[in-house]
Amino acid sequence: MSDESAKKGMELRTKLWGEKAAQDGDKFLRNFDEGFATFLNEQLFGTIWNRPGLPVKLRSLITMTALMALGRGPELRLHMRGALNLGIPPEEIKELIVHVSQYSGVPTAIEAIRAFTEVTAPPKAKE
Repeated sequence: MSDESAKKGMELRTKLWGEKAAQDGDKFLRNFDEGFATFLNEQLFGTIWNRPGLPVKLRSLITMTALMALGRGPELRLHMRGALNLGIPPEEIKELIVHVSQYSGVPTAIEAIRAFTEVTAPPKAKE
């Protein structure tokens, strides 16, 4: 794949999670498998997320919908944080949870509520 896709992928990941988190996530994946990390960065984030047909915020909402419906709590939390970083209001994420619950079921909604509550909780003061 091209250097352009790799660059776009890292830029998109930085938008979602910030520079340090994007780099840490890339390092985590590269420690697992260099080829898989490159594939995800270039294909998923550099190409798919950057296609012109949908705005990034809508892609974020679609991703959260899929993760909620599939019951993928840890990835849902990650993408909720990304959505908030993109400027998607918490109220829209709550509305997504309520709406998708009617299609994916109450257990997935409960898990999504747990994720949302955790992600939007104020930071705990250090004791």
